[in-house]
Amino acid sequence: PRGGGKLSSQVVDADWVAVDWTLGRAVRTSRFWWIVTALFGALYAWYAVQVHQTQVLLEAGFSATDAAWALGAVSLAGIPGQILLGHLSDRIGREIVWTLGCLGFVVTYAALLMLGAQPNWTVLWIVILAQGFLGYGITPVFGAVPAEIFQGRHLGTIFGVLMLGGFGGGALGPWVMGALHDRTGHYDLAFSTGIAASALSVLAIWKAAPRKVRVVAGRARAP
Repeated sequence: PRGGGKLSSQVVDADWVAVDWTLGRAVRTSRFWWIVTALFGALYAWYAVQVHQTQVLLEAGFSATDAAWALGAVSLAGIPGQILLGHLSDRIGREIVWTLGCLGFVVTYAALLMLGAQPNWTVLWIVILAQGFLGYGITPVFGAVPAEIFQGRHLGTIFGVLMLGGFGGGALGPWVMGALHDRTGHYDLAFSTGIAASALSVLAIWKAAPRKVRVVAGRARAP
């Protein structure tokens, strides 16, 4: 049938796809832990900057109103980002788009570190677009990667456990950055950990290599 032909044209590793993936089998693979690491790093970077962004802007001299507006603008920029990057990931691959999303967080942290003690609206707009459009745009890929690697009857359970690891990063990031800020009196070291977490996430998603299990629809091979 036509659907079956399309599915088979996307499979790269037939032996992997043939496995009935349970949580027990999944956790015994390196791919499972690479995905956990990728989610951990991405959500560390995401939630850490989300929580501390307002304080950074206040310290840079922006008004409370401007800082609150910027936080809302970031979320608004994430709407087209998620749509367009989700679509792009179906065309060029999950790893590339994941890398773009993490790059958005790297640019965000670097831009916030550039603010210094004076309000700079050019830098603030870089933060809004990098964090919102690119960083938040990674959201659709969070579900697509596990679905392509561990597709099957137990995907819901596997995905839930994977996200536990991811949200561990989301919980740790704000705390670590706050502790580092309080200890050092600035965000230089704290934001460096966010950049490192983003880099780790990129490395991990390429090691998980969903493209080596299934190619995305835009790159499906002719049956």
